[in-house]
Amino acid sequence: MIKIAIPNKGRISNGVKKLLEGIGISVPENGRKLYVSTDNPDIQIMYARAADIPRYVESGAADAGVTGEDMVWESEAEVEKLLKLNFGSCRISLAVPVDSPIKSPADYKDGMRVATKLSNITRKHLSKMGVECEIVPLAGATELAPQLGVADMVADQVSTGNTLGENNLRVVEDIAESSQYLIANKKSMEEKEEEIDTLRVSMESVINAEVKRYIMANVSSEEELGRVVEVMPAMDSPTVLKLAKEGAYSVHSVVDKSTLIQTIRKLKRAGAKDILVMNMSRVVD
Repeated sequence: MIKIAIPNKGRISNGVKKLLEGIGISVPENGRKLYVSTDNPDIQIMYARAADIPRYVESGAADAGVTGEDMVWESEAEVEKLLKLNFGSCRISLAVPVDSPIKSPADYKDGMRVATKLSNITRKHLSKMGVECEIVPLAGATELAPQLGVADMVADQVSTGNTLGENNLRVVEDIAESSQYLIANKKSMEEKEEEIDTLRVSMESVINAEVKRYIMANVSSEEELGRVVEVMPAMDSPTVLKLAKEGAYSVHSVVDKSTLIQTIRKLKRAGAKDILVMNMSRVVD
């Protein structure tokens, strides 16, 4: 059995549950339980705060987990980063009140009070710039700190920037980009390598499928077949199948969703017809 730590609430938790369901693991609500069983007897879910997940994985309380890179950096936990996920990315930004005299990093001064829940990340960044700051540790709602007079600046996770704007704050600089990752315990990677790698490959296949589409197109002659194969994108090579009609073929491939419109246009110009496009549940490279 492997234990997977996931965030206990919020949009990241919902994203992780959706991803797990995509690989066939139904995740029950936790209620007040720390561990919950899934419909897969080999997988158990551990609910935890995102900030605590790197430590739980490092200690072996969980074999694997999903959390942000920033949480790994902040905790300084020794874990293996296995797979970058396609949701929940953010920036780590330093922001000040709109009327602050701090306009750029050149205006930073020793003794600045910085409210944050990312104390290690913030202190290290400012120390590299030669600035010794006073960290004001807060568990949440850091954007309120300047209004309350307890900080000159905030260091926080920013997705859209709307919350900063609503609290009359502006970004001075972005100090890091953080993505959600599947992480693993180093010892578990040795003892349960096959199980954890199966989890990684399964997640990766679902992520790949979200940005890919399966496309099929028919052609009526060998001449058209040559032109269609030439313009059909493929992960390796398009699949060509003979149809019942003499001289007719069907060309199949997997293409990037972002190039779909251009691909269909090129296929039609090359002589393709009866073009079908389908979603996929998994794509394994």
